[in-house]
Amino acid sequence: MKRALQKLAAAVLTLPVFIGLTRIDALVAWIQGDTAWKALTPLFRLFGVIGSEGEEDVIIGVLLVISFLIALCVVLIIMASVKRWKARELQPPQ
Repeated sequence: MKRALQKLAAAVLTLPVFIGLTRIDALVAWIQGDTAWKALTPLFRLFGVIGSEGEEDVIIGVLLVISFLIALCVVLIIMASVKRWKARELQPPQ
């Protein structure tokens, strides 16, 4: 149940993280350049993409996966911090 809750929280945070990623000027410039297209060529071939519209779908998919992973890391860090904070509260004073 705990893992499902973590994944649900990460899924909810994915869209805000995605929006945040797309606001990073350096990332947008990299995506618009030839370097990103060359780096993602294996994925384009894997999915049998033909044309720029299909390539854009792959790039958006990659960004969504990265956004989910970042959101999951944030959720796990928050959960660990809360657990540590609760453990400190439960310890008797010395």
